[in-house]
This record gives sequence, structure tokens and C-alpha cells, in this order.
Amino acid sequence: MRFSVAESMCDIGHYLPLAQAADQAGFSVFALGDSILYPEVAEGKYPYTETGDRSFLESAPFIDPFQLFAAMSVVTEQIEFHTGVLKLPIRDPVLTAKQVSSLHVFTGERFVFGVGLSPWIEDFQATQQD
Repeated sequence: MRFSVAESMCDIGHYLPLAQAADQAGFSVFALGDSILYPEVAEGKYPYTETGDRSFLESAPFIDPFQLFAAMSVVTEQIEFHTGVLKLPIRDPVLTAKQVSSLHVFTGERFVFGVGLSPWIEDFQATQQD
């Protein structure tokens, strides 16, 4: 049986100690979601809360998962790192492939790449993607 930790947008100072503790406790995976920005005004409702409210995100840090996993890999030994999920359509595919392959090597092949869509039109507008 494998166990994972899924955390996103917590206090930045908690990530490395949390990754270390999870690694030492025998967790198999540390998973992160992906967000690039918090739009002041959004066209649609947030799809992952019953009411569509997204105010809990107002003060959340939006840390790049590639950068964060690189830092976590330095302080851990066994735990794998998974994007769950990375908003691929709003990123340049060639540069993303380079980041993914580099992170996979840097982490000692402990990176697993999960992709998906963004529910926010604002992500596409901010990155000038269709």
C-alpha cells in the first residue's frame, strides 16, 4: 500500500519540513496542485467548492511546482513528487517538456508528471493561450 501527501498553497515555510517528515514517515508521494494566479475578478465560479467561492485563495502563495519539487528533492531521499495536476494548456509545451525532463533527472527520477486543464478563463487570458 502506498500513501501520499497532497498539499497546495500552505505557508511557504512549511513545505520543506513537511516533505522531510513525509519522507521519513514512509509516505510514497508528495502531490501538488497548480495555480498560476489569483484573478481579482473571475468570470466563472470556482468549480471545486459547492458555492463557487474562491476567497480562501486570496492570500495563498502560488508557488511553481517545478521549483518547489526541486527544493524538496534536496531535503528528501525516497518520496516521489507528483503534479496533480499541472495546467498544461496554459504553458508552452517545449519549455514545459524541458522543465519536466530536467526535474525528473534532478530528483533522481522521483518526479511523475500529471496534467490537466485549467477551470479559469483568466489563466488562459493571462498566458495568452487559446
